[in-house]
Amino acid sequence: MRIIHISDLHFTTFFKNSNYSKIKYLLEYALKNSADHIVITGDLTDNAEKNDFLILRYLFEDLGILDSRKLSLVIGNHDIFGGVQTAEDIFSFPEKCSSVNFNDKVREFYSYFAEAFDNCVYFSEDSIFPFAKIIEGVLILGVNSIAEYSKTKNIFASNGSVSVEQLAKTSEILQNFKDEVHTKIVLIHHHFGKIRGKNNSSFGGFWQNIEKQTMKLRKKKRLINLFNQFNIDLVLHGHYHEMKEYHRGGLRFLNAGGSIKSQFQSKFFLNFIDIEPSIIDVETRNLRMPEEYNDISSSISGRKNDLEKSIVLAEVTN
Repeated sequence: MRIIHISDLHFTTFFKNSNYSKIKYLLEYALKNSADHIVITGDLTDNAEKNDFLILRYLFEDLGILDSRKLSLVIGNHDIFGGVQTAEDIFSFPEKCSSVNFNDKVREFYSYFAEAFDNCVYFSEDSIFPFAKIIEGVLILGVNSIAEYSKTKNIFASNGSVSVEQLAKTSEILQNFKDEVHTKIVLIHHHFGKIRGKNNSSFGGFWQNIEKQTMKLRKKKRLINLFNQFNIDLVLHGHYHEMKEYHRGGLRFLNAGGSIKSQFQSKFFLNFIDIEPSIIDVETRNLRMPEEYNDISSSISGRKNDLEKSIVLAEVTN
């Protein structure tokens, strides 16, 4: 079985003109390279806008991957709270986050991509996460690591936390299905490694340095202990924008946070994960987008009509 792992697409139709073409290219490349299953570990959108979710839904549908057997998704903080788009937004962003209904946004995320959650061996319509599915002997378990807004603990809504209720359900899933699979993979948005500092004078680098202080996964040790208890083979995540494989607490982690929004803006990254019983081979590929993708829909004005049609069609199907 071949899983292709990407993350942090940060799709937006307003602030990043070439985003759509990049995402389309990555997904088509994955499919052309024998992807059995595509995993996206959060931050599908940059600003949690309805139209952006709908356009992604339409793209997934058009590529034939809006299917639980072909696609697995977990939610990112940008999919709930959005993000800072301009320097001026820094001052108003915490207030914006405080007005977000966390549970409603999680349910909305599910509603846009509901087909990707079909045929789960464990799924709760009330909380959506965690979910679990079994594909070709592989247990894929998705966890919501996004923490709710807090003036003192999560002022920029980028810190992570996994609730006690989710932990209990995750333990139950692993206990119930541990003997039915040969490989166990966890999907989560937040990282478990250490963040390296950056020296960048641009606004993007400045904001990343602010986020560096406010994007921690709290109480990660209890997750590591739980994953060790059930011999999790691989943890896939994003959030911090780099491509990296690392080990912590005896576990193997893959970060695909640099798929689109990376420090190397002209490159794209995917994790190829080939799985057989007792064997997991990982290859990270870095790509450059061909010229034909730059020519197609390379600007908002150039693809305005196509995007508007996508929105209308997606609203009809939704």
